Amino acid sequence: MRKAYAVALAVALLGLGLATPSSASTYYEYWGYWHKPPGATAWQYSKVGPSGYYLQQGTQVEGWRFATGTASPSDPKPRPTGVAYDDYCAGHDTDATYRVLLVVDYGTKSGAPAGPVYSCYGFSSQPTGWTVLSKQHQIRDGSDGLICAIDTYPKTGCGEVVSSPAPKPKPTASATHSTSTPKPAVSQRTAPASVLVPATSAAAAAPTATGGGQTTSAPAATSTLAPLDASPAPSESTAVVAKQFVPPHKRGGVPFGFIAACVFVVALVGAVWFQRRGRAG
Repeated sequence: MRKAYAVALAVALLGLGLATPSSASTYYEYWGYWHKPPGATAWQYSKVGPSGYYLQQGTQVEGWRFATGTASPSDPKPRPTGVAYDDYCAGHDTDATYRVLLVVDYGTKSGAPAGPVYSCYGFSSQPTGWTVLSKQHQIRDGSDGLICAIDTYPKTGCGEVVSSPAPKPKPTASATHSTSTPKPAVSQRTAPASVLVPATSAAAAAPTATGGGQTTSAPAATSTLAPLDASPAPSESTAVVAKQFVPPHKRGGVPFGFIAACVFVVALVGAVWFQRRGRAG
């Protein structure tokens, strides 16, 4: 009898072990998607891809950050984390129903493009996150619709697995948000979109704005706002359906909890069967 229960318990524990995701702490290099809806002050990790996210009326912030993380809200956020719409876009597109500040942060990995890059947009009809991102930025997506690269970064790969998290970078002046930073001179421009380049120290290279065929750089102590030629956003009927990054162990399949419950039930039934068989013998 005791032997039968021991066997059943061992089977149940083994099943639970197999049903537990071994990659729960797996780290990936990927583009994380973030929002600050109207009225929000903290970044919110997106639960959907940019094609499935519709902006709300008013002022808001959209953010993308390339970093190493676990595809969760604890991953590195676009910098500066406390950025607000009015920090860079106050007075811009005041007649638009949907007003958005887009932050594209290429991260701190060696070889990453300079940034972050800030863009101000206004829309009369409700746009998706894809519409905002593709306004001036080049996108490479995977066969499953995941955003693999923005502005050709990274050049290869799509949500690659890394063995360990990258070390935390030391804070720098360009990555730290301060309310005392001079605000860029903003005026209503005739161009439908413009890119802001934040102020940098004299020793640091100025971020580069791409997507409109021009390059703008900021002086050491000021920020500039330069209009760029914007390519038309893809229509919703032709745009690629882009998805939010999902780790491989969470993509489809039967939930692990359900598998564990089934294994436990089978083990319990087996124990009862062993017990009745022992009594009959």
